[in-house]
Amino acid sequence: MTHYISAVTSNFWVFVLFGLIYLLGTGTLWVLLQGPFGMGLQWATLKQVRGTNAVLNDLGKGFEFTGAAILECLLVTIAIALASSMLFLPGLLLAALLQFPYLLILDRGYSFADAFSASTGISKPHFWKLLWLTVIQLLLLTGGLLLCGVGLVIAVPICYAASAAAYVQIMGFRPETQSQLR
Repeated sequence: MTHYISAVTSNFWVFVLFGLIYLLGTGTLWVLLQGPFGMGLQWATLKQVRGTNAVLNDLGKGFEFTGAAILECLLVTIAIALASSMLFLPGLLLAALLQFPYLLILDRGYSFADAFSASTGISKPHFWKLLWLTVIQLLLLTGGLLLCGVGLVIAVPICYAASAAAYVQIMGFRPETQSQLR
């Protein structure tokens, strides 16, 4: 757990700015911005997890995949919302399986539909660890909300970094992605 927290804290103020931009952008034009901003934040955390400092321009990386990012965001949100409407537990279980779609689009070049299905396939062998990660992320986000929402500025990037660290631990990096992360 300390690995992904240190990925954010080692470049703390840049990630506070990322969190602020993410929350402001996704709070105003949710459908159009959450996917690209989320993907850009994933790119920045991948760089940090790799040991390369993220810069503000990294947040724009998600806009290179705008269509896939928006569709992935909608698909994941609708799937988790539907599962959660049945009770809390199915939504939590599905959220654990859907930790990696943005990362698969960024790293492997998958389409949004392929990333959605591949994420569940990749996550199944690691389900219990990813479920605990999802629970920790949910608790961290809840803590951020309890601090009048201000804590989300820090909690959101840490959650994204946790997903990036888990992805790297499970999948590694493609050589092409490694060279882009420099």
